[in-house]
Formats: sequence, C-alpha cells, structure tokens
Amino acid sequence: MKNIKIYTIIGAILLSSGLFTACDTEFENPNNPTEDVVLGTKEGLFALATGIRQYYSVTVLRQVIEAPGITTRELGVTNTFLNINELAKGGAELPSESGGITNPWTTILKAKGMAESLIDGANTVELASGTKSGLLAYGNLIKAMCLGALIEMFEEAPIDNASDGAAAFSDKATVLAECIMLLEDANDALAADPMSDDFETSVLWSSFSLEKTINAFLSRYQLMAGLYTESIASANAVLNSSDATNSMWVYDANNENPIWNRTVNSADLNPQTNFGLTGDYIPEAGDGRIDFYLGADAGFANADAGGQALSEMLGFFSSSTASIPVYLPGEMMLNKAEAYARLEDLDDAVIQLNLVREKTTDPLGVNANLPAWTGDETSKDDILEEIYKNRSIELFLTGLRFGDSKRFHPDFNVPLEANTTNERNRNYYPYPSIERENNPNTPDDPTI
Repeated sequence: MKNIKIYTIIGAILLSSGLFTACDTEFENPNNPTEDVVLGTKEGLFALATGIRQYYSVTVLRQVIEAPGITTRELGVTNTFLNINELAKGGAELPSESGGITNPWTTILKAKGMAESLIDGANTVELASGTKSGLLAYGNLIKAMCLGALIEMFEEAPIDNASDGAAAFSDKATVLAECIMLLEDANDALAADPMSDDFETSVLWSSFSLEKTINAFLSRYQLMAGLYTESIASANAVLNSSDATNSMWVYDANNENPIWNRTVNSADLNPQTNFGLTGDYIPEAGDGRIDFYLGADAGFANADAGGQALSEMLGFFSSSTASIPVYLPGEMMLNKAEAYARLEDLDDAVIQLNLVREKTTDPLGVNANLPAWTGDETSKDDILEEIYKNRSIELFLTGLRFGDSKRFHPDFNVPLEANTTNERNRNYYPYPSIERENNPNTPDDPTI
C-alpha cells in the first residue's frame, strides 16, 4: 500500500509535467523530467501506470460517459453552458469547435498516448518477466478502452498517436480489430508469464481483476465487431471465473467520482426520468433498477435542451467517493443474449435475457427483480428490442448507449435539424477543429 501511494504521487507529478500529451506544442521545462528518463526505469513505469489509473478514472471516464449520455438522453442539461447544450440539441449544427466534443477527443487521446508510452517502456526496460507481462497487459487494456470509446463517438480514430500531430485515421472495423488484438495479446502475455507480485502490489488495487477486465472488454469489442461466438466465450471467461473480484474505479477526497461531480455536486446535469427512455422502452413497473439508479423528481431540463423530466442521481454516482464499475456483470449476460440472438439461437438468447430480468443477487446491487419475459420468443426482432431495452436500463451511464442505439437501430433516421427528443441526435460527432487545424489527415466530418 505504501508503494502504491508513492507511485500515485509520482504519477500525478508526471501528469502535471506535460509529458505524454498528444500534440507537440509544449515548451521545454528544464525542471521537468524527460519522457526518456521516466520510461527508463521500472519505478518510472509503475508511476506512469498509477498515473494512468488516476487520469482515466477521474478525467477520461467523465468524458466517456457524459457526451454520449447527453446525446442519447440519459442526461438532461440543467445549466446554460454552451457545450452541453450543443450536445443536447445535436443535429448538423453541432459545431466542431464545441467543447462537448473537443474534451472527449483530447482527454481520451492523452490517456491513449500514456498507454502507448507504457507499452513502449515495458518493451524497452529490462524487467522481470511477470512485471513486463503485467505492464504490457495493463497498457494494452487501457489503450483498447480508449480506442473503443473513441470509435463509438467518432466515425474514424487514430490507432496510434503521432509526435508530429499527423496521426493516421482508421475506420471502425479496423479500430475494433486493433482493440481485440490488444486484448488478446494481453491475455497471451499473462498466460505465458503470470503477473509478478511486484507489479500487482505496486500498480493494481484490491477491487480490480486485470484478467476479468481484459475478458470483459474483449467480449464487448467482439460483440461490436460481429464476432458473436467469440464474444460469448469471453463473457463466459468473466462469468465463470473463480475470482470473485468486481473491478471498480475507486475514489477518495482528492479524486472524486466524476459523474457525482457533474450531477449531484453541480447544477449542470441530472439523469432523465425513466433513464431517458420513451414509448415501449419505458421500464416496467417494479423494475428494481429504477430505484437503484434514480431518486426523487428533480425538476426539468432547460427548455432549450428539451425540458425533460429529471430525477435525482443515485446508483454508482450518489456520493463523491462512490465506486464506479469498470464493467457490469449484467453486461456479460446481455452480450451473450445479443450474440445468441444474432446467431439465430433464440432459446439461449431468451435464457440470458431472463437471467438479467430475474436477477436478485447481483454482486453490485443492480437487480431488476422482474418476472421472465413474456414476449414472442420466436421473434428475433422482438428479442433484440427487449435486449436493447434492458441494456439501456442495466448499463445506464456506462457510455454504451450511443453505440447500442446505432447497432440495434442502424436505420434510424437522425434528423439534420437540432432535436431533443429522439433516442439519439447524432450518429457520430464532427472531428474537433483543434484536430483538423493540426492534423492534415483528419477525415471529412460525417453529415450527422
């Protein structure tokens, strides 16, 4: 524990020193360590790894959840700040200079660059085999998480950062293939050389299972890539693991829960009543996940942002030190349900769906406590719609609904004009102007 605290302090210093940024506009500071020095020792790599954890859990995770949450009606806007109101309106008028899209882009790219530096350092510094494998697996995981978040928000994304700012872009299929390769390589590294005690005690924390988290994100990205049989296998590796650890981002007085900070602790955002769902997607009466995530009525969103009814924030975001799951166990069941349905195995799809609906002993308390689904078990479309509904509730504010909406409803016609009522008001965000001004490889903006 003492070492973790020391590395956390050093990691915070590294973050503030200006190293690992995605662009090359920083002026040299002779009092700051160079990146070569930081990455040239085991201690420097441990410090970077703990710094990545702090930066991702506090700064990046907010962006992964907030922008898609506004775009897909999970969150209602209660302030007049321009960037979040622009996201709430969406449409073709969403400007490329909006902070609502610039902030996710820059923070995620920075974290990805840090992960790339960690991977490079682990491959360069002389390390014990289990320490090297642990650092590589951790770096690969973080890079894959960053790429996966980017490619759900933007039509293309740079797989590797470039020191000259001219990173090449890749399409979604290529980026997802990279995510999967990174995570498979992480699993292979740990299988060949199990992580050392030195790495585990210096970098990881008690409420985090590296192996389970790698497999959880592998299942997620395999599902997105249409690798359904593989996604089921990876989900089973999580659900059937003998390790009972639930991976959580943990917070304290110095590193506060970022979604609590943007909702409970501010006048900027609040969750929309009924999870922002309407029509046939409104949760059933008695769904235990309503009371888990949502509290009492909290007024209404700004009229210009839609004026939707809002609720108080509960769940994993109710206090400054509440832990946030890195992934939810229910996601693995819903991944399996969707994969089975798309493989035309409707019986197994309904079995997995009902495991979520009837759940009463979820390790994180996300229990629907509903009866089995009574819909048409012979209709693939009906089953997929019920899976989408349950993903929208079970996986509330995980950053996944934006991608889910596009995957389940690819033919949904997003209007060009601003809209505050549809299930999503963009398919992808325009590329931030700061990227276009500095990177000649930036693609054309999507129409919507």
